[in-house]
This record gives sequence, structure tokens and C-alpha cells, in this order.
Amino acid sequence: MNILLIKQTSLGDVVHATAVLRSVRLAHPKASITMLTSTTAADVFRCSPDVDRLLTFDRYRIKSDWWRRPLWTLGHFRSTFRAVRDREFEIALDLQGSWKTVIFLWAARAKQRCVKGRWWFARRFHQPQLHAIAEMEGVLSLCGIEPRQHCSILPVIDADRQSMREVLDRFNVANQRVALFCPRTRWPTKNWPLANFVELVAKLDEDFFVIFTGSVEDQQPIAEALMALPQTRVTSLAGQLSLSEYFALVSMADLVLTGDSLPMHVASAYNRPVVALFGPTDEARVGPRSDHAVAVRAVTDCQRCYRRITCPRDCISQITSEQVSEAIKQVLGCGCPSDMSCTSTTPEGGGQ
Repeated sequence: MNILLIKQTSLGDVVHATAVLRSVRLAHPKASITMLTSTTAADVFRCSPDVDRLLTFDRYRIKSDWWRRPLWTLGHFRSTFRAVRDREFEIALDLQGSWKTVIFLWAARAKQRCVKGRWWFARRFHQPQLHAIAEMEGVLSLCGIEPRQHCSILPVIDADRQSMREVLDRFNVANQRVALFCPRTRWPTKNWPLANFVELVAKLDEDFFVIFTGSVEDQQPIAEALMALPQTRVTSLAGQLSLSEYFALVSMADLVLTGDSLPMHVASAYNRPVVALFGPTDEARVGPRSDHAVAVRAVTDCQRCYRRITCPRDCISQITSEQVSEAIKQVLGCGCPSDMSCTSTTPEGGGQ
């Protein structure tokens, strides 16, 4: 039995899809599962025991270069179409439902096609008010697959874990807890001020060593912000880690502080203590699903406007350092309450 799953972006949503992938594997343990994702998200599935065949589509390069390299763009579409069509699928699932994914769902030689959204020529599931994982589970229900894994799964390979142990050894943190501060997201409206993250370093217990993470573009602003802090308590690894190394680092962290972005979803996958700061997005739809997570929001009547560049109320900036400090104490305590607890029927040794 051949099954095709399509999920290309964004990274946090792709991490969500690993829960649905496991449900498919549990429903059809002997099936050959093909996953089509973007090249930037390939590491999410590269070591997954639930994926037999990994296909990648370079959607971001096409987005930026299609007008400069039209022949390459056409060739890349054609080669991806061929890879999708080289076998017949009993089930093809589009867990994203954008035109850049639906074209491959339509192209697939599949007996059943199911899609998230309202697209034609496929069985459809569209309930965007649900949590992102729950909506993808609704797509599964269209083809008779029962959701049995409700939290993300991210395997960590030994080489990446060892690499991160060596990094931590360089900072001599053997007797300290590790806190990851992840101040940047892809949306400016989801970014809590960097100065607030820096302020919180002093509010943490002294046995915490704080590591700031981010992209290459974040290196300079983070480095400048940390100049006034003692190197014995804080450092930055922004732009220095591969995606799989970053996963390993999060799996070893004692605390993760982040906005609504990839680090939140990764910490949730490993059930690490995470404080997630929310502004324009809705924690009920995209928040962490784990037993050790607290979502913080300053404005209770926020409209969840989902604006990416500017927010008229700047809700995220209204979160205070005192609120976050209290949330950190809460999440580090025993029995942290969560409205979205992680339940699973994953067999022991399932790869988390």
C-alpha cells in the first residue's frame, strides 16, 4: 500500500504534521509512506521512522528566483511532478491546502485524494477554528484513519545529541540548568522586545545558563544586546546550528522561552518546559500541546488579528517581564496545568 502526505511549510506547521504522520503509520504499519515537503523542512522528516520515501520541493527558491531562472523553475516543477507520479497511491493527503501543494495532490495518481481547505476534485475538510493538528486530523478522518498521536514527534540522532553535548561542555555548564531564549520569529508582530529577554536573564535563578538562538540575520542584534551581560551566564548560538542540531539542543533544555514560532513547537514535541508569548495569533489554534507549557498573553480582548508586519495595538509588547517571570515559575513547578495536554497511543520507543 502506497500513501502520499504533502506538507511543505511553515516549519512549525511541518512539525505539527509529524503527529498526523504517526497516526497514518499506526493505521497502516506495512504501508510505504511518501512525504513531500519543502527543502528547508526536510530535516524534520529525514530521520523519521515513519517515512519510507522523502521528496522535496524548493518552494522558497522558486518564490524568489522564478523570474530570474524560469527554465530552472519549470524543470524543478516537472521533476517533482514526475517523482510524485512514478507510483500509484491508495491515499494522497494534502495537509496544507495551498495552491503550491494542491497541484501535486491533483497530479498524483491516487485512488483517494483528501485535502485541508475547500479545493475541488478532492474530499475536503475545512474547520480553521480548530487547533492546527486537530484540523489535519480531520483530513485523516476523510479516509477512515483514526487519529492516535496528538503531539508532534521529532527523532534526535545520536550524532546531533553528542554535538550539542560538546557545545554545552565548552560553556562548562555541567552543574547548571540550560534555558533557551528564542526572541525572533518570522513575523515582526510576534516579536516580544529583545530588551525584555535580556532583562529576564537577571530574573532567572543563578543555576541557569541562558543560550540565545536565532537565524544568521539575528546574530548581530542578539550579540549587541548581550554585551552588557556576563559571559558566565549567557551566550548566543544564533545562526550557528543546523536544524537537526537545534532539535537536539531543545530536547536537552530545561526551559524554553519563545514567541509563536518553531522553537515553541519543537519544545512541545519533546515535552520540555516552555513559556510561549502570544500577540496576533491564537494559542487555541496553534499553541503548544504538551503537559509543560504556559501561554502568556497581555491583552485579554486581543482580536488575534494575524497581521504579520504591524499590529495597531502592538499586543505582544504589552506583556510584562513580571508576567513572564511568573509563567516561568509556573512551568518549572510540578504538575504545570495546560489546556492542551499531550495524549498519545505511541508505542514505547516511538522516536521522541
